[in-house]
Amino acid sequence: MSELRKASYSLNKKTYKFPKFPFTNGKVLLYLFLVISVYGLPVYAAYMLASAIEPVFEGAIIEPLEQVFSHTPYLIEQVLVGDFGLFTLGMYSFLWAFPVVLFVGMSIAFTEEVGLKDKITSEITPSLRRIGLSGRDFIPVLTGYGCNVVAVLQTKSCSACTRKQCISMISFGSACSYQIGATLSIFSVGGKPWLFIPYLFVLIIVGALHTKLWYPSANKAADYFYPATPINTGSLKQFFGKIKGTVSQFFLQAMPIFLVICIIAAILDGLGLIAKLSQMVEPVLSLLSIPAAASVGLLFSVIRKDGMLLFNQGGGELLASITTVELFLLVYLASTLSACLVTMWAIGKEMGFLYALKHSSKQALTSIISAFSLLIIYKAIIFFF
Repeated sequence: MSELRKASYSLNKKTYKFPKFPFTNGKVLLYLFLVISVYGLPVYAAYMLASAIEPVFEGAIIEPLEQVFSHTPYLIEQVLVGDFGLFTLGMYSFLWAFPVVLFVGMSIAFTEEVGLKDKITSEITPSLRRIGLSGRDFIPVLTGYGCNVVAVLQTKSCSACTRKQCISMISFGSACSYQIGATLSIFSVGGKPWLFIPYLFVLIIVGALHTKLWYPSANKAADYFYPATPINTGSLKQFFGKIKGTVSQFFLQAMPIFLVICIIAAILDGLGLIAKLSQMVEPVLSLLSIPAAASVGLLFSVIRKDGMLLFNQGGGELLASITTVELFLLVYLASTLSACLVTMWAIGKEMGFLYALKHSSKQALTSIISAFSLLIIYKAIIFFF
């Protein structure tokens, strides 16, 4: 190599730096793998358990109950074993949601108790900064996969400059355990359980874009995160106490509310009001190739995210009648059109109810536009390839 080429090489070596991409460090990748394992494996285990139990459940409980109540007065039959019945659709909520709530709750309790949750966040904070997140914000976003309401309350620990961004990401991109259980059920009943993985990725990507668009942050200061809890053996008593709280919340709050939703939907269906509602929103839903019969599920998904389980009406007849893309868009809209009412109430208490109203309208707009965009992208791919 000539002296000139040596000098040129040396100069370039000193002055030129290749860009550092996030998550290329081996240690960071290890902790990201831990995140996926800790929060992904419980969901997979819950899916396998529910899939194995569902056929037995239907044959041993649901079908006999349908026969028992088949000769009762029409409205009573609808409430108990109709398309939205307590003993038909209500069973789907328990069968699919409870294992997810239990297993994810156990995983979250374990990581919190031994200090692993804080440790993971501390290690990947530098990489998170490169994609617009901070360590302080990452903890509530992770918590949102258990419960969005708790996550919103945890945003008090965020800096004043990033709290709005964190709440936005939780509201749009953090699928709570009830939402995860409902989507697993719907995709499985529709015969497309594999849609769950791209569904989660789209939630995170669109959620990040939504946050970047509506809540741009001018905060350039470094935001480091130091573990509040060192790695330790934890307390078995506190671990089971957290699980008990999660299970109690499911049986005393979530399940009763969903059963009330089933009763209301069954009565509306029995009176023919759901058919009229479907006719009213049919022109809007037809633009997204979504059947009008899905309108009731979309409506109740705003009240509670597991309200989308109403898509399982009629033993999955609705889901069997739509395409894979329509199924994906249907679940995506139900997930992102709005946060559930309890989460919106928590946002209102923390940030002001006028803020919560504006926040909700922005999210609805992003949800509808992004759903149209996903449909256009799909049709363009089909057209060109």
